[in-house]
Amino acid sequence: MTPLILIADDDPGVRQVLAIQFVDAGYRVSEAADGREAVKRYRAERPLVLLTDLRMPHQDGQAVLAAVLAEDPEATVVVMTAYASVEGAVEVMKAGAFDFITKPFHEAHVLATVERAVAWARLKRDNQRLRDALTTRSVPTPSCSPRVNAIYAQAFAVADTDAHVLILGETGTGKEHLARAIHDRSPRAAAPWVVVNCGALPETLVEAELFGHAKGAFTGADHARPGRLLAADGGTLFLDEIGDLPLAAQVKLLRFLQGGEVQAVGADRPVRVDARVIAATHQDLRAMMASGRFRNDLYYRLAVITLAMPPLRERRADLARLAAEFLQQAAQRHGRELATLSAAAVRLLEEAPWPGNIRELKNLCERWALLYPAQELTREQLAADLLPAAAAAQWQLPPAGADLAEVERQLITQALARTGGNKAAAARLLHLTRHTLDYRLEKHGL
Repeated sequence: MTPLILIADDDPGVRQVLAIQFVDAGYRVSEAADGREAVKRYRAERPLVLLTDLRMPHQDGQAVLAAVLAEDPEATVVVMTAYASVEGAVEVMKAGAFDFITKPFHEAHVLATVERAVAWARLKRDNQRLRDALTTRSVPTPSCSPRVNAIYAQAFAVADTDAHVLILGETGTGKEHLARAIHDRSPRAAAPWVVVNCGALPETLVEAELFGHAKGAFTGADHARPGRLLAADGGTLFLDEIGDLPLAAQVKLLRFLQGGEVQAVGADRPVRVDARVIAATHQDLRAMMASGRFRNDLYYRLAVITLAMPPLRERRADLARLAAEFLQQAAQRHGRELATLSAAAVRLLEEAPWPGNIRELKNLCERWALLYPAQELTREQLAADLLPAAAAAQWQLPPAGADLAEVERQLITQALARTGGNKAAAARLLHLTRHTLDYRLEKHGL
């Protein structure tokens, strides 16, 4: 991806000269007329290098440097000023600037400094990505389920290719974990891993979020913004709940898969992007194709490799192992003594229906780790959360009747608790649309 340079200077003539020079050198350029705008643009655009004047209205260069480094300690900032002094240069360098340029400057010197800054920023970025890949690499513990082991073996067999992958399975079955494991074992492991939950995006903003938008593309678009596909350049884009993607966005995604180009909303021309796409869904895409809600051509582009994750109820032999792992992770995260499982508690885990699958198990283990540190968990401690009889009792209509609104309120509250507050997942558990769930949340003041 072409490096983006952000130029912050209150003199439009200086910005114009530098912009022309950098574009001619092959860089993309963004501009800010004062310090406040510079910080705002940095947050929105994440340029590779920020070149800022020291004296500007609203916020001077030192304040800009401090604000940017506070938000992004790895930021590469070059400061320029007409008020040169050794003391000023030393102060700026001490504050974290990469380099210091004095005005009036020679264009060749500015370009050479920016090129060094770009090389340094790229090195830091690549090193950080490599560290992240090494520390977060997904290493699944061997499953007791031959079916799950076979799925991971098939996934790893194609990990070193650029083949697109479609992962199917109920909500909470570990589709994202499998997708991340594929990325971590690919040649793209040190490059970006970008996750987009298609079901969580407002329909009016899906295209701008995925593909980016040009300045002025729509009301409120006061600056250009790269999309998530561009952010995944060189790496992997994980599209969770691909079945929720609107048809218009499906067309643009298909164009990218066919030609490797992305055109931002309102942009004049497309740009080349190199990103592998892994998609996942809990929905029946073939049924959606039959009803015209999902494009056939997009399906076949995505489903080069199709993997289906089984629900937790079909891999009960893994329950004790998974629960022990989640309890240990939660104890470490919260600084608690480790809670363990009694034999009776394990039997109860194996009897439970697990409609929320691995996500439900993980959320409950988090709860148990906090409530019962350093204890051996008993069947009785887990029963309130798991026993089918307790759940069934909630559905028995009392002789005196029941408040339907209160029953609905309790069901919504339980669905949100089970999904860890994920509204899209809660809506699916309740067989509601996201819009209907939002309406009922507002209705009940939740």
